[in-house]
Amino acid sequence: MIYADKLMKSQAEQLLEEYQKSRSVDLSLDQFLYMLNLYPSLIVCMCDGVLDKEEWDGVLRLAKGLALEYGDGMNDEEMERLEQSFRTEFRYLLDNIEKWQKKFLNALKNHIGNNKADKEFVLESMYLFANAADGISEVEQETIQMLSERLALDY
Repeated sequence: MIYADKLMKSQAEQLLEEYQKSRSVDLSLDQFLYMLNLYPSLIVCMCDGVLDKEEWDGVLRLAKGLALEYGDGMNDEEMERLEQSFRTEFRYLLDNIEKWQKKFLNALKNHIGNNKADKEFVLESMYLFANAADGISEVEQETIQMLSERLALDY
């Protein structure tokens, strides 16, 4: 029965469960999928080994935007906690790229499948982050190309 249950859950849902066990964070599937779609952008941020201030500012804007998106009906304090939670998870993922990269990319590739809009979002986000600090470096371009091929994005 447990095996059948596992088959019914998407790869992204299984990853969310694993992630929550590791992080004990309260994320909805929707929120996690948004983070999953942004994950390649985090890889691009860190591909040169340095998180530039402009890149971190972009991550902070993302956290704020996610809080606004998912914070309907929350008061200011709850909204701040939600935004802080997103910031914390993005920071954690940036600091632990190696640990999660293969699992996140596999789940993301499975999740976006043939969805053109999701693929465009992932690709545009990577370019946006790569361009955040002094244009797109050679290593960032190579990373975007590698991730695009890995995720079967049309770039």
